[in-house]
Amino acid sequence: MEGPEMGGRETVPEPIDPPRLEPASSDEGPPRLRFWDIAYFFKCPVVGTCLSASEQRQLLKRVGISPKRRNDFEIHEILVSAAEKRGRLSEKMDRLLTRKFADDIASLADLDEGAFMARWEACFQSGQVAGPFWAAATRADLSIKSKRSIFGTIHMAMHENATSAATLRHHLAFEQEASRKMALKASEAARAKKTLQKEQLSLQQANTALSKQLAAVEDENQGLKQEMVSLKNSQIINAFEKENAALREEVKALSLRCVEKETYASTLVEETKRLSDELARHKGLSNHFQKEAHQLVRALLVHNRCDESCPSFDLCKRRVLIVGGLTKMEALYRQMVEDNGGIFEYHSGYMKNGTRNLERSLRRADIVLCPTSCNSHAACSMVKNLGKKHHKPVCILASSSLSAMAEALKGNGGVYACGN
Repeated sequence: MEGPEMGGRETVPEPIDPPRLEPASSDEGPPRLRFWDIAYFFKCPVVGTCLSASEQRQLLKRVGISPKRRNDFEIHEILVSAAEKRGRLSEKMDRLLTRKFADDIASLADLDEGAFMARWEACFQSGQVAGPFWAAATRADLSIKSKRSIFGTIHMAMHENATSAATLRHHLAFEQEASRKMALKASEAARAKKTLQKEQLSLQQANTALSKQLAAVEDENQGLKQEMVSLKNSQIINAFEKENAALREEVKALSLRCVEKETYASTLVEETKRLSDELARHKGLSNHFQKEAHQLVRALLVHNRCDESCPSFDLCKRRVLIVGGLTKMEALYRQMVEDNGGIFEYHSGYMKNGTRNLERSLRRADIVLCPTSCNSHAACSMVKNLGKKHHKPVCILASSSLSAMAEALKGNGGVYACGN
């Protein structure tokens, strides 16, 4: 994100008014600048980087300003605006930051400029940014070249965070889709298990009936054996023996079938357990990605907010119509537009039901985005023609990714100049 006063320029101007120095105590080293006297391009990133969201809200409460019904950007705006001059709020911010980062100020106070910049670079690489950044912003003897270098490092880190957030959202969408498929497979396996359980119960009942039948046959066989004692050489004995052998073969075949069914049912139970475990793992991964994505988005919103003079990505309640794109990413498109002050509207790009709905949506829109990667040639042509008809700005994009959408909007500062 560009600094509110930098405006995307390549150089940092020298302050017009000489800074007012605060005498340091014997433990703090040379004099330092107060918050309202630091370089104007440092004020916005200092508020976003050095003060947490809870600390910003507490500061407003202490000066009698209610943070309720105010979003993070509005609170950020109030604090940055208060930093322009000395007052109750700017004094409280200065005292809080000085107390919070007292150790960093003391450890860096006696370093010359070269040693200070080397220490700053080491702290930035290790992720310990807030304290050294406040020490740099309030250091009165730091050259404009060093201040520009520090500001550039913070500025580019914000861009890298934005790219990481887009990648994380992509992974989150992928994991959610994988979780949905795993849940569907688990549901199908559960239905199959229930069917097999019913079949197994039926087989068990059949086996019980056969066992009873076998017991009756064995009882009958015992009676026949007694009768056979007296009829050993008769043809009746041979007939009974053949019938008995056939019955035994039938019982054996039925028993083998029951064993096969039980083995198959056991295999399905194990497969169901495996799918359930895998589903639980994917749900855990999905929740983890979602929490990281939300935390990163919230952090970016805090870091990337500026005051009213910043030409950054702010749609100012403009209605943004996205035609086509990936349907499963509609929620992420909405979040991108609404988090930056816009009103979101979506059309799938399908023309089976005619163009009336698309035309109504386009007439209401202030900005129209149409990615060609997920739209037919006919749909893209229709969007262009309707844009010309109703004098609406239309931007044809090569990609339907979040980064492409965000860059298209950010590139014109929320005011569209794409050709129809």
